[in-house]
Amino acid sequence: MMRNKRKPNIWYIHPYAGGPGVGRYSRPYFLAQHWIELGLRATVFSASFHHLLDRPQNDGAKIIGGVPYEFVKGRNYAGNGLGRLLNMMQFSWNFFRNSSEYASRYGKPDVIIASSPHPYSFLAARSVAKKYGAKIFFEVRDLWPLSLVELGGVSANHPVITFTEWVEKFAYKYSDRVVSLLPLTAPHMIDRGLAVERWAYVPNGIDRQESQHASEVHPIIPLAKEWRKNGSTIFIYAGALGRPNHVDSLVKAMSILKSQAGNSIKTIIVGKGEVESDLKKLVLELGLDADVRIFGQIPKAQIVELLGEVDAGFISLRPEPIFRFGISPNKLFDYMLAALPVVFAVHAGNDPVREADCGYSVAPGDAEAVALAMRNIASLSKAQRREMGNRGRSYVLKNHDYAALAASYVKLFEPS
Repeated sequence: MMRNKRKPNIWYIHPYAGGPGVGRYSRPYFLAQHWIELGLRATVFSASFHHLLDRPQNDGAKIIGGVPYEFVKGRNYAGNGLGRLLNMMQFSWNFFRNSSEYASRYGKPDVIIASSPHPYSFLAARSVAKKYGAKIFFEVRDLWPLSLVELGGVSANHPVITFTEWVEKFAYKYSDRVVSLLPLTAPHMIDRGLAVERWAYVPNGIDRQESQHASEVHPIIPLAKEWRKNGSTIFIYAGALGRPNHVDSLVKAMSILKSQAGNSIKTIIVGKGEVESDLKKLVLELGLDADVRIFGQIPKAQIVELLGEVDAGFISLRPEPIFRFGISPNKLFDYMLAALPVVFAVHAGNDPVREADCGYSVAPGDAEAVALAMRNIASLSKAQRREMGNRGRSYVLKNHDYAALAASYVKLFEPS
């Protein structure tokens, strides 16, 4: 039970947490930062190794931008095989095993938030919550195991899926709150045992104060400046380069545009993933090496700087049934915060670009439609592009500001 007469102490367990100099996924950092500003205590628990880190971290305590982090030992891995699964299990076990030490270091928790994508840490988190009489929250970014089946192609009868489904239902049943980052998950969760009054929606967000300065200039920045100086309209994709991301449709759209007279559109692709080498080959095969440049993953500070040097953003996802629950993509909100018009090639239960009227929504994988949307944005005057981008910025500040999201989360901590 939450202790009275003082503001709560939050333990936020997120195995893939990022933050300044740590990694790209900054939700835990920004929420914890704003909770601390509101007078709460907050600590982020993350794995010492995961695939979204800028660099591996030594296990133990560290202060990141004023936020206490505890890096829990997790083995190194590559890919999505057994090594990653063992990392998940080791992280959960080590958090449970060392919980008394953590309580001495950070104070006993009043609320423990176990955040996905994988739900296994919930088992350890609930045990620790019971030990200290704390509330237990389950935060859901991805619907595991459904996304493993529908996106990953894993058999629904696989033992890992069976176990994960049990963990999912267990978490829905025993959480004090289930916080979804996706807007349309309530029916799915209720069907699996969640009481409707315990469901809440707190999406991904942005921090309006985020203006990290890169410690060094990446070669991509001078390239973007040179292209703009020469009058080009620059599109950017910044994110994962996996098969579900359909980034090949952007490259193919650039090939279509290249054949059209008067085209001055350039594209920068930043990220890493399984299709990175395939995309580079496609660029060469289509003769686009002067118009499309692909760079590996770069620190968030350099991404923020780069977004100020381009004209529009691109986001795409392969059509999948799982997206019927909605999406909450960080890269889209980053584009919006930078006041960039967006080409949104996604079919999902929600469409923030259409809601904000800040770009063009097209069919995913349709290179012709993507090319047309890009040409339409390029044909706008600078003032028109600025107006379109500012509508997106206004939308994201109104609906996805982490300061407001953190405050709404605090209300959930109060006794119901």
